[in-house]
Amino acid sequence: MDAGIIAALISSAAGVAVSVGASLWTHRQGVELERVRYELERSARDSEKRSTAKAELDRYREPLLVAAFDLGARIHNIRKAKFLAYLKSTERRSQLAVRGTLFCVARYFGTLEILYSRLALLRFESADDTRLVAALLADIGGAFNSDVYDRVDTFHSSRFMVWREEQRAIGELMRGPDGTAHECVGFAYFDQHYDELFARWFDAFAAALVSPAAAASERLSRVQTLLALLVTQLDEEGAYTLTVDGQRVAPDWVTPDGLA
Repeated sequence: MDAGIIAALISSAAGVAVSVGASLWTHRQGVELERVRYELERSARDSEKRSTAKAELDRYREPLLVAAFDLGARIHNIRKAKFLAYLKSTERRSQLAVRGTLFCVARYFGTLEILYSRLALLRFESADDTRLVAALLADIGGAFNSDVYDRVDTFHSSRFMVWREEQRAIGELMRGPDGTAHECVGFAYFDQHYDELFARWFDAFAAALVSPAAAASERLSRVQTLLALLVTQLDEEGAYTLTVDGQRVAPDWVTPDGLA
């Protein structure tokens, strides 16, 4: 074959190889750039989701913190401070002791219902900066819901049990007559409408509350421990759990002795 033709063929083949190589390199670069762009977009979306979940939690942090703290403090008083001695006081004081305790439970469920209505639950449970709070809220709900605590005999006899449907119902009622308010009703409304609206959801809980075994409740002990963890997690300003000279100074029910 003529040397010129051979040279031309070699040159042509080399050109094709270079062209194919350049095409492959460009394709790989394009794929890599697309992957990088996708990762950046996903990171931005995830960051936005975390910011949204954290923003909604921050919006209701104070009401949730107060509701959790007050419920934990009331449970502590029942378990450790002989609060139920008021049941033997005057009729009004006895009723107030029970209703006030039920209101603490109801306000916690109500605040939770408001929080859940404002955010995407899956996002709340998966975002790094809200995951722990979400897990604690779920565990508290599970502690109320479970039938393994405080059994007299079978699971049917489990005291202080509030199923998740009951938790939601109580929470909805605490949002006012139309069930859409962004803050819970006060104690006066709760007390005034108790027989009409709340009694059917609280009858069994109220009966357990006035029993002699209430102070030794395993469920209340578990709920109190979880509430202490929740308060500690929510209390970013240190208003409820303070540290002085390296020593933790907190209300009795948040300390190990108070939880024991």
